[in-house]
Amino acid sequence: MSIRSAKILWIFSERVKEERKKNNITQAQLAEYTGVSTDTIKRVENGQGVKLDVAYNIAVALCVPLESLLPQQEYLSNDDLIKKIQELLERLNQK
Repeated sequence: MSIRSAKILWIFSERVKEERKKNNITQAQLAEYTGVSTDTIKRVENGQGVKLDVAYNIAVALCVPLESLLPQQEYLSNDDLIKKIQELLERLNQK
């Protein structure tokens, strides 16, 4: 499953906002903890983009794993993975 960058940014922004509020941290405080401007935090929380190092520092400041701020990946079991590969091979052989 492919996910567009706009959706990743939106999910990240919503989760950052949620964690920040849950920890009673203002945007200004989060900016100070991460070494960026308050405007940068506002842009992040509005889904306007974030650099990887800033995303990492935000996660550190919020005391959460960076992965928890991102969309969750779907992992396939071995059986599901084999089935998916077989389906793809069948489709290729039909062409």
